Amino acid sequence: MIIIGEKINGTLESTRSAIGKRDADAIAAMALSQVEAGADYLDINVATIEGGRDYELDAMAWALEVVKGVTDKPVALDSSDPAVLQKGLELCDDPRTFINSVTGETGFLEGVLPLAARHGCHVVALAMDESGIPGTAEGRVSICRKILDRARGLGIPESNIYFDPLVLPVSTDCNQARLTLDTLASIKSELPDCKSVLGLSNVSFGLPLRPKLNQAFLSMCVFLGLDAVLLDPSDVGLRTALFASLTIAGMDGFCSGYIKAYRQGMLG
Repeated sequence: MIIIGEKINGTLESTRSAIGKRDADAIAAMALSQVEAGADYLDINVATIEGGRDYELDAMAWALEVVKGVTDKPVALDSSDPAVLQKGLELCDDPRTFINSVTGETGFLEGVLPLAARHGCHVVALAMDESGIPGTAEGRVSICRKILDRARGLGIPESNIYFDPLVLPVSTDCNQARLTLDTLASIKSELPDCKSVLGLSNVSFGLPLRPKLNQAFLSMCVFLGLDAVLLDPSDVGLRTALFASLTIAGMDGFCSGYIKAYRQGMLG
């Protein structure tokens, strides 16, 4: 399971403030704390409501310099602007990099997927297009197939495509988590050479005791074969649920990952 740390994100007030002030110490601390908590990748999203393309280009270059200065962990470049993604890919020069993300919209298929082909990197592909997020698993998988067809045409290996089945808050519709799980199961069954990824915490938005809901949902996703997850690795309860779920699902040979995490004091 690939753990992608979610905390360097301009939608979070503390991160947005640090980016605006160019507070290198704060961003470096966010990076290191996530790595120490077990993150394999660091998501970097520097977009803010106040800034346009020039701002985001400059902020992405700055944030990457700070992060690369304290850790060699690969990153997920999180932007809806192909120019920002291109800049980040040039600065990273690392085939392990993720592009986060592409959708089934024509602009993304033609503007972002070619970047993944050119740089040989991984890509997060969202099950949505110009019409929005389909209300059925079949509709979402259909968009995944459209993205995959374009990726194949560009020569992108299927193993480099990580499909995100998308999750909306259960607080607005109690069936949303089930729909995400059905979509994930279909992706794993019908597109077996591709991978899967999920932004976890959206499932619990607007509800009390969010960590408990996140833990329960993560366990279900692990059982269905989720390959990567965007979460807060410093959440000990969530981290424990992940290692425990991998063990119970038979995805942790000889329980070695669970035992190692326990001995390192990562569980609680």
